[in-house]
Amino acid sequence: MKAVIGGALAVLVLALVTLSVVQRVKEARDEPVVTPISADAYYALGGALTCDSELHEVPHLPLEAEPVAMLVCADPAPVGSVPWTSPDDLVEGDLAPLVEVLGDLEPTPDEPYDCTFQGGPAYDLLLRFSRDRYARIHGDTGGCGVVTVASGEWFGANEVLDAALALVEEQRAARPVPTAIPDPPGCPVDGDLGPAYSLTGEVTDLVVAVSCWRPDAKQRPPSGDPVPVPPRELGLLLTDVERNSKPLETPGDYDCPGGPRELYSQVLLGRTAWGDLVALSGMCREFYVDVWSQRPGDEAPRVWHPSPTAQRILDDLRR
Repeated sequence: MKAVIGGALAVLVLALVTLSVVQRVKEARDEPVVTPISADAYYALGGALTCDSELHEVPHLPLEAEPVAMLVCADPAPVGSVPWTSPDDLVEGDLAPLVEVLGDLEPTPDEPYDCTFQGGPAYDLLLRFSRDRYARIHGDTGGCGVVTVASGEWFGANEVLDAALALVEEQRAARPVPTAIPDPPGCPVDGDLGPAYSLTGEVTDLVVAVSCWRPDAKQRPPSGDPVPVPPRELGLLLTDVERNSKPLETPGDYDCPGGPRELYSQVLLGRTAWGDLVALSGMCREFYVDVWSQRPGDEAPRVWHPSPTAQRILDDLRR
């Protein structure tokens, strides 16, 4: 009899334990499931690396590892930022020069400090590390030129951007030039600040261009319908730019036919084979060759005074 009672008690205890376990399992199923995320998964990015990719801003300086790929992206968000067009190139390979510049940056002080109100291009560097890991570094060349990372803010946004764009140009120099001709841009319209020009590419690299002009250049930028520049004439103009451009010494040497009252503006706006948006902007017979890529501390821009042959081409493009 005792054995039967003891066996029954054991079955009852086992049933209660089982019921308790089932109840706890049911309660656990009702709670949200949190899946552990590894560090590599946290940095993982599906698809190709583009400027629209959502990346976490987590790197520290100096970088703990050297990235294997980089994408430079224009960031138009900061107030006072100068709009610009970033290159489409994904730079892969040796990024040691960029890592070196980042490692030499000076941290901003803890106490308040003064900055200028001068605007400049803002950017994001999207970096890919090994094992499918990615990170974002933000820089703004306006004001004090601050680079922002997880560990704080650092001076030197201009130097970082210069190093990044130099790597873009270096990779291009080692690769075949694209043969496809990009679509020509349009002319600015009234009220626009104008196109967001590239910081890469040269005027003499243009493969397609349009002419934009306005008779009254005192108040508004060039506008109107773009006039395509024929390929042969574009080649002649660019050859003339190489031969007859020089550093700017005395601004305002416009040499307008009819004098200052007949001041007009004309812009040759085009793209390079790599897609860079580049402009050759002028007043009457003086054109600025590289003013759009100028930043604080750069040397004086070059100006171009067209030869008689080149000027006749430019005149035809305004008719």
